[in-house]
Amino acid sequence: MELEGFAAVMEAVRNAVAGLKGKALAGPHAYEQIPELAERSRQRVLDFYADLDTRLGEVSFVAGENFSAADITALVAVDFANGALKMGIPEQAINVARWYEAVSKRPSAAA
Repeated sequence: MELEGFAAVMEAVRNAVAGLKGKALAGPHAYEQIPELAERSRQRVLDFYADLDTRLGEVSFVAGENFSAADITALVAVDFANGALKMGIPEQAINVARWYEAVSKRPSAAA
């Protein structure tokens, strides 16, 4: 979830969001955004959604039948994709939508 989901989302955010111009990478040095990298990252986010949908068609939660840190990471990735990138859950990703509805209702998700 961290490498395929969260990293893809954050790479797109860092290279697309206007407020991060000149800060495409974290740290004290100025790195310019790369629009082509943002577009590739958006494709990676779509691939993440498709892969996650397949996985969640087999199990209730990312790592199996119990909620885990993997679900938390995926939830954060989906929230950032939706908020910063305006890339909500694709309509065809019905398993992701089911999972997202369930995990986002957990009390800890509101914290």
